[in-house]
Amino acid sequence: MGNMLELAITNLTSPVVLFFGLGIMITILKAKVEFPNAISDFISIYLLVAIGFKGGVAIAEAGLASIIGTIIGALALGVVIPLYSFIVLWKVGKLKSDDSAAIAGHYGSISVVTFMAAAAFLDNIQVNYEGYVNGLPALMEVPAIVVALILASWAKQKNGPKHSEEQTSLSRVTKQVVLSKSVILLLGAMAVGYFSGPKGMDTVGFFYKDIFMGMLSLFMLEMGMVAAGRLGELKEAGIFLVIFGILIPPVNAILGIATGIVAGLSVGGVTLLGVLAASSSYIVAPAAMRVSLPKANPALYLGASLGVTLPFNLIVGIPMYFYIANYALSIVKG
Repeated sequence: MGNMLELAITNLTSPVVLFFGLGIMITILKAKVEFPNAISDFISIYLLVAIGFKGGVAIAEAGLASIIGTIIGALALGVVIPLYSFIVLWKVGKLKSDDSAAIAGHYGSISVVTFMAAAAFLDNIQVNYEGYVNGLPALMEVPAIVVALILASWAKQKNGPKHSEEQTSLSRVTKQVVLSKSVILLLGAMAVGYFSGPKGMDTVGFFYKDIFMGMLSLFMLEMGMVAAGRLGELKEAGIFLVIFGILIPPVNAILGIATGIVAGLSVGGVTLLGVLAASSSYIVAPAAMRVSLPKANPALYLGASLGVTLPFNLIVGIPMYFYIANYALSIVKG
């Protein structure tokens, strides 16, 4: 446990988490601090492009054929996690089918912010990981949302015929997700990185590597402010969703860690895949759910995702998942 405590302290004292905490404090104190929309958009675009580009370069170095198992495992996580999350929310939590599907889609999808914080944590403790893991977030955004829509449609059929609007919802929302800012920038930058390769990184390394942590710190400051602004919605979410938002991430992380071990990733790569599985979307998924499941309550899925799971993962989850990944690999390797 001493090692676990040391990891937790290291995570809590990192600039990324401290800036997130500063953002929460600013909102709670009602200080007049806000990011201009143009600057906020620039920072988010920069981070998405940087992650995608670095992932594409790493894929080019590793060779696409050598990582196909990892890709299949990551996609499988995006299918399996929303399935059992939906069952828990619908049957145990007694939530409406639309609300259950919307929340399940959020938890099956991923949080790029949590992923970036985990990568920063690994860099801080000097643990290496496979660079191509940077490309997995874009691939994991889509399947969970598609599965959530199928589940919602299936649940509605138990109470009556499916309307024509619901029949076109899946294809429409799938297209919306694929063309959303997060996914298109991650996938597009990944393609650029893949085709330009390591030589391409040499020409833009300063912009996409050296100043990355500074930009991430500013982004986390704003995310702390956004997350704190959602705390009030937890009253509507209720105690069940608060418990769900704390307990389901470690369960998902263990599944992601197991997948990473089977795929042959290093302890750093296993940790990041566990973090991706444990994270919950609050950018792509909410936009998709507003269109496809308009009857779902945004206070429930945003309150749980932003108000509970994001802070939990940043403060407690990341070092815990690394500890579990390290311990699991030590057992596997004997």
